[in-house]
Amino acid sequence: MSESHSDATAEGQGAPEPTTEEPPCAELKAASEKCIKEKGGEACKELLEAYHSCLRALGTAHQDLEANPLPPSH
Repeated sequence: MSESHSDATAEGQGAPEPTTEEPPCAELKAASEKCIKEKGGEACKELLEAYHSCLRALGTAHQDLEANPLPPSH
C-alpha cells in the first residue's frame, strides 16, 4: 500500500496550484497602461517609473527597460 500512496503524492507535486492573487506590480501596470491610453506616455512618467521600480525590485525588469523606458503611445 505504501507504494500506491507515494505514487499519488508524487503526481501532485509537479502540478502548479491555481492562485487568485494578482502578480506583483499588476496594479501599477494596469494603472500605467490606463494612464498612457488616456493621457499619453509623457504625462505618466512618474507612474511608469514606479512600475519599473517595482519590476526591478523583483528582478523581473525587461533587459532593455533602461534603453526604452516609455512604451510607444497609440
